[in-house]
Amino acid sequence: MRRLMRLIMATLAMARALVWDGVSWTWRVTRAILGAPSPDVSEALAEADAIEAPVAAPEAPAAKMTPHERLGLDVLATLAPFAGGGPSEPLPSHLEHYVKGLTVTERVKLVSKFPDHIGRFLCHRDTIPGLPPVPTVAQHGARILNLALDLRDHERTEDVEEANRAFSLAVIQDLLDDLDEKLAV
Repeated sequence: MRRLMRLIMATLAMARALVWDGVSWTWRVTRAILGAPSPDVSEALAEADAIEAPVAAPEAPAAKMTPHERLGLDVLATLAPFAGGGPSEPLPSHLEHYVKGLTVTERVKLVSKFPDHIGRFLCHRDTIPGLPPVPTVAQHGARILNLALDLRDHERTEDVEEANRAFSLAVIQDLLDDLDEKLAV
C-alpha cells in the first residue's frame, strides 16, 4: 500500500512539473506571437563573451585507413548513400558495374561484411561465399567491347521499323493491284 501511495505521489509531482513546463512554454510562445517586448540580453551576452572558453584537449590523431577499408566504405556509400553523401572517391568503372549489377541478395551479402573485408574481396585478396567473382579491368573491358560489337552488328531499331513499314505498304499495294484486276474484268 505504501508503495502505491509513493507511486501516486511521484506521479502527481511529475504531472505538476510537466503542466508547469507546458504552461511556461505556452506563455513564452504567446508573448512572442503577440509581440511582447523582449528582454534586453546584451548584458548576458557580454558576460558570456568575457568568459574564456575552456581549452579543448588535443585531439588524438585520426587512425589511418587502409586502402581496402577506403574502397569498402566507398562501395557502401555507392550502394546506400547515407544522408545524401556519396563515396569519397569514384569507384573504378569495372567495380562500379560489378557492384551495381549484383542482385539484392548478393548486395545484402556484400554489405553485411566489414569495409576492410569488402575491399579485400574487390581487390581479389579475399572471398565472400555466394558472390560472383569480381572481373578484372581486362575482363570488364572485353565485356564492354563485346557489347559494343554486338550493337554495331545488329540493325538499329529505326531501320527495323522502316523496313516493316515498307513491307506493309508493299503488301497493301499488291492487294490493291489484285483488286483492280478483278474489278476490271
